[in-house]
Amino acid sequence: MKVSYRRLMEGLRFLLLFITCTLLSYGIITLLADKFLPANPYHEPHGNAVKVVKVINTSQAQDFDGYVARLQLFFLMGE
Repeated sequence: MKVSYRRLMEGLRFLLLFITCTLLSYGIITLLADKFLPANPYHEPHGNAVKVVKVINTSQAQDFDGYVARLQLFFLMGE
């Protein structure tokens, strides 16, 4: 089976175009990700931040019962 020079050049041109488009797409996606996604999403917030989780004092029985009830609700409902 002979492969003509023209067919070989078409294959190489397609491969070059495919690689170029792939690298260009990767560059655009990386640029957009750097622009829109935060660098460190878990950093400590600034300004008037509100603490969401309240650490309970386990020495008081009422706080501990509320914690257990909330944990049971989490296991039952998945919330």
